[in-house]
Amino acid sequence: MLKNLFEDFDPVSKDHWIEQALKDLKGKDFHQTLVTSTYDGIEIFPFYTPEDSQSFEYLNTYQNKINPKPEIPGLSPRLWSNIFCPAETDPKIGNKLILEALLNGCDALLLDVSAKTDFEELLKDVEIPYIQLFLKPKTDANPVEVADNLVGWWTKTKWGKEQFNGGLLWDGISNLLHKKGQLKDQVISAKILLKNLEAFPNFSALTLNFSIYHEAGGSTLQELKYAFSAFIELLDQLTDAGLEAEKVFKNTLLLLSVGSGYFEEISKIRASRIFFDSLAQLYQVSLNPEEIMVFCQTSTWTKSKIDAHTNMLRNTTEAMSAILGGCNALWVRPHDEVLGIPSGFSQRMARNVSNILKEESYLDKVVDPVAGSYFVENLTYQILKKLRSEVASLELAGGWWKIYSDHSLQQSIKACRKKRQEEVLNGDCIKVGANKYKSDSEVGRLGSKLNVEEADWQLISARETGLLDK
Repeated sequence: MLKNLFEDFDPVSKDHWIEQALKDLKGKDFHQTLVTSTYDGIEIFPFYTPEDSQSFEYLNTYQNKINPKPEIPGLSPRLWSNIFCPAETDPKIGNKLILEALLNGCDALLLDVSAKTDFEELLKDVEIPYIQLFLKPKTDANPVEVADNLVGWWTKTKWGKEQFNGGLLWDGISNLLHKKGQLKDQVISAKILLKNLEAFPNFSALTLNFSIYHEAGGSTLQELKYAFSAFIELLDQLTDAGLEAEKVFKNTLLLLSVGSGYFEEISKIRASRIFFDSLAQLYQVSLNPEEIMVFCQTSTWTKSKIDAHTNMLRNTTEAMSAILGGCNALWVRPHDEVLGIPSGFSQRMARNVSNILKEESYLDKVVDPVAGSYFVENLTYQILKKLRSEVASLELAGGWWKIYSDHSLQQSIKACRKKRQEEVLNGDCIKVGANKYKSDSEVGRLGSKLNVEEADWQLISARETGLLDK
C-alpha cells in the first residue's frame, strides 16, 4: 500500500464502541449480555481496541519468537514438526508403520519405550538426523534405564551426537500423580538424566508436563500454575544439589495438551513460553524464547466416544490453536483413539491434519500470525497476570509438594473436572454429536456413568463427556 489510507479516518475509541453497543442493546446490561468469563474468571469482552494493549507492551518483545530462522534457503519461516506415534509394540511391525508415515508427511516420531526397546529394529532404515525423535517411558519403565538403552544404541550408529534432535517426555514430579513415589527419587533420576544425556546438545533430558493437569479436567490456569510450581520444586532441589539452573532450563521442553477453547488455548501456549522465559530470568538464566521447545498434542479430554468421527473436527481446531500459539512439535492424536487401538484410517487422517494446515491453509507462511491481535494479546496478558499471582501464592503456601501431599491440588482439579462434566451432561456446554445433534444410534447412551477408581493422591486422565460415554 503506497499510502496509509487509515489517516483519512478518525480513530474510534473504546468508549465510543461501548456507547454504540449500548444503543443497539436497547437498555440491556452491557456486561451481562456481551461479556463472558473463562473457568478461571477472566472476562472476555466482545471487542478489543489498541487501548487494551497499552499496559502490556512488553509482550511485543515475544512476538515472532516462535522458532529460529530456517537455515535452509527456501523453507517457510514458520516451522513445526508433524509427529507420528506407532500404536504397535512389535518392533518389526512398528518399523514398517514408521517408514510409511515418514514417507507420507511426518517428520518426527513419538515412541512409547522401555529399557528393553529394540531401537535397532524399530528404527531400521530411519535417517534420524533428518527428523525429531521423542521418547516417552512407559508407566513401569525406569527413565534412567531408558536413557541408557538409548545412548547404548546411539553409540552404535554412524551419526554424531549433535545430530540427535528431540527429547525425553519424562516429568518425574508430575508422574507422582500417576504412580506414587518419593520426591527425592524423582530428583535423583532427573540429576542422572541431565548428566547421562548432556553429550546430546539438541535432545532435552527433561520435560515440564502441563498435559497431565489438562487431561485430568483442570482449567487453563490450573494446568499452568501447578506445572510451573512443580518445575520450581524440581529446579530448587536440583540447584540445592549443585546443578546450575541454566543447565536445567536449557534441557527442559514444554509438553501441553491443546483443548477446544480456540483463542484461550492459543493464549495458553503463548503464556507458557513467556512465563518459562520470565522464570529463567529470575534465576539469572538467559534464554532465547524461540529456542524453547514447545511440544503440543491434541487433547483426549475433549474427545467423545459418542459419534467419534466428530473428534476429527476437534482435532483440526486444536491443531490450529497449537500452531498459532507457537508449538514446535505437534502430535495430532487419532480421532478414534478413545475407542481403543486407532485404525489405519484414523492414523492417516491425524497425520494429514498438520500437512493440510501447512500446505493448504498456509499457516507456515507467517511466523506469528496472531502477533498484535488485541484479543489474543490481552487474553495472554490476563492469563500471565493471574498465573504470576497464583504461583506466588503456591510458593508462599509451601510449594507443589505441600499441596500434593495434603491433596488440595488433586481436589481442586477433580472439582473442576466434575463441574465441566456436569455442564456437558446437563447441556450447558455443547458437544456436537455427544449432547447436541446426536445420531439416532447414539441417543440411548445418554446418562450412563463413567466409573473410574481414583485414589486421593491420584489424577487420572478423563474425558469431558465422561458422564455421557459408556
